[in-house]
Amino acid sequence: MADPPEILPWNIVDFLSDVLGISGDAVQNSWLSLRTIAWEHDYLAAEAHAARVKHIEAFLRYGLIQNRGLGIYSLEPPMRTCPDRACGPTMRSNTHEVLERDLVEPSRLQVTLFTQEFGPVPGFANSTYCRKCYTHYFHNYHVQGNVRRYYMHENTDFIQIGTHFYVERSLCELFAVMMATAWTSSTNCARIYHEGMVKSHISSLLPADWRVGFEMDVKAVSNSFFLHSLLLDNQRRGTILELPHQASSPAERLRPALEQRNLRMAGTGQDEWNHGCTTCCWFDKRDDGTMTVVRSTVTDGVTLGRPCCGVHDCLERLPNVKCRFCKKHENLDNICAVKQCSETVSNGYRTCAEPTHRWLETYYELAGKGMFQLKRRLQRAQTSQPNDALPLGTILETDEEILEGDGADLNEPVEFDASTIVCDGKPDTGNRVVRARFGRSMTHNEELCVSSCGIILGRATFYGSEAPNAVVQFWEALFPTKKSLPQVLWHDNNCRIMAMLRNEPKERQDYFADVAKPVDVFHFKCKHKEGDLDCGRDCNALLWPELSVDGKWRFNSSAAEQTNAWFGGFQSIVREMPVERYEFFLDEMIRRRNIWMVKLLANRGCHPHSIPREELLADN
Repeated sequence: MADPPEILPWNIVDFLSDVLGISGDAVQNSWLSLRTIAWEHDYLAAEAHAARVKHIEAFLRYGLIQNRGLGIYSLEPPMRTCPDRACGPTMRSNTHEVLERDLVEPSRLQVTLFTQEFGPVPGFANSTYCRKCYTHYFHNYHVQGNVRRYYMHENTDFIQIGTHFYVERSLCELFAVMMATAWTSSTNCARIYHEGMVKSHISSLLPADWRVGFEMDVKAVSNSFFLHSLLLDNQRRGTILELPHQASSPAERLRPALEQRNLRMAGTGQDEWNHGCTTCCWFDKRDDGTMTVVRSTVTDGVTLGRPCCGVHDCLERLPNVKCRFCKKHENLDNICAVKQCSETVSNGYRTCAEPTHRWLETYYELAGKGMFQLKRRLQRAQTSQPNDALPLGTILETDEEILEGDGADLNEPVEFDASTIVCDGKPDTGNRVVRARFGRSMTHNEELCVSSCGIILGRATFYGSEAPNAVVQFWEALFPTKKSLPQVLWHDNNCRIMAMLRNEPKERQDYFADVAKPVDVFHFKCKHKEGDLDCGRDCNALLWPELSVDGKWRFNSSAAEQTNAWFGGFQSIVREMPVERYEFFLDEMIRRRNIWMVKLLANRGCHPHSIPREELLADN
C-alpha cells in the first residue's frame, strides 16, 4: 500500500484507545494528523527492537484481547509480489513490459516465538499465495509442490521449527555456542532458557487461552540447532536449502539435508582441512633458496559411540536407535543372544529355550534393575559429561527418534560371560563358559586427525575396532593425494601400521613411503616394549632430525589426546542420536572449535593460513 489509510482498522483503534486512555474518536483524529509522518518513517532494525522492548507489556495486555490479533511480532513473507517474473501479467499497450503479480489469499496462524530478549511470546505468522505458479510464501521459505526452499538473500530473524513454533536465529546461535563450549545438551539448553532467560514480568502476562504452549523442550532446541546450522552451511556455500515440505516429523524433514552435508564433510570436507601455521608446520629455506615445509599431524581415537547394527562392521543405518539390527540383518533379532547359538528365540525373550541361556537372560534383567545398573551408570558418569539432572516435559510435535541419552537401560550394550558370575553351587563339571550379548551394539570410536597446533583436520567413525588397516583407510580418505599427505603422521600404534604396510601391495606402500610415522614420545616410552624391534626401527621420533631442534621436540605430538579431552565431553549428548544427527553434530562442533582455534593462533602470532586446496588435491 503506497498511501496511508484514512481510517484505522477497529482493532488498532481499540488497542490505542486502551493503551493511551483516550477515546476512539481521538485516536482517529490523531491518525489523520500524523498518518503521513508515521507512514513515511522507515524503522531500522534497532529502532523496531527498542520499540518492542518499550511496548511489549502493552501488546500483551491489550493486543490479544477481544480478538484484536495484535502481537508484538507479526511474521510476514519478505515479499508482497511473486519474485518469478514469468508470473507477472503483461500490459496490453506494451506486451514487452511485465507487471508484478500480487501475492494473495493471506493466511494467519497463532504462533509462539522463542526469543532471546523476551523469552517465549505469542505472535502471528502470515503466509501468501501466487495463483500463477502455485507457490505459497512463508516467513523464511516458500513451498512449491512438496519442496520447501529457504530464502537465501532475505535475512529473517526467526526460523520455523513446527507449524506453530518459531525460534529466533540469535537464540539458535547461542544454543550452538553453549553446546560447543560447555557440552550443553539440548535438554539443558531448554532448561537454561526457561530458568535463566524467561522474564517474570513478561511471562506473567502471557495469555492463558493461547492455542499453543510457551514451553521450549529438547526437540525444539535440537531441531532449531540443526536447521540453523544447515542454513549457515548453505549461506557459506551460496546455495539454497531445500527440504521436503510434507514429512512425518521435523526430524525426518531435516534428514536428507543432514545426510547430504555429512557426505560433503567426509574426508576433505572440513573448512580447515588445508590449515597451516607456524605451530604445526616448519618452514625451512634451503641453500639454493627453495622453501621446504614439514607439516605435522596426530591421529588418535576417542570413545563416544552411537547405536549401530549388531553385525560386526555393518555400516547400514538402524531403522530406529532402539533397534539392535539394521533392515538387512533384522532377521537376527529372532536368533538367540547367546554367542555360537543359532536357535530361534522364544516368544517374549531374547534367548532360546535352553535353560542355561534363559538363566543368563534372567540374570541380565535383574542386574539391569539393581545395583549393577547403578555401578555402570557411575562408571559412565566418571568418563563423560552428565547429560541431565531432571526430566523435562515435551509439548511440541513429537519425533520417533530419541535425541539424547538418559542413562543405562535394558537396551544398552552389555555383554555377559557366565564364567564371571560366581555362585556357591558350582557344578561338578565346572563352570560352563556361556557368553551372550544383550541390547544394542555401539560404534567403537571416533578417529580424529589433529594438526600439532590443535586444529582438527578430519573425523571418521570406526565401527568394529581401531585396527591398523582402519587407520590407514582413514588417512587415505582424508588425504586422497600424495601432495595432500602431511610430512608427519603421529599415531600411538604406528609400529603395527608399519608392519601391516610391509605386507601391502607396492602401490599402497609407496603412497606413504615419504611420510614419517613416529610414535609420540609418551606412548613410545610407556606403552611400547623396549625390545619391540619394529617400533624402535621404524617409529622412534629421533629417526627424523626435522622433528627436534636444540634438544627439544619441534611439534606437539600429544595434540590429539588434548583435543580428545574436549571431544569426549559430547559422549552423553550424542550416544542416542541417529547416525545422520550424530555425524552432523560432531562435524559442526569441530567446525566451530576450529574457528575459535584459528583466532587463538592468530592472536598468538602463529600466522594461520589456508594452503590452496587445488595444490593439495592435484594428482601430480
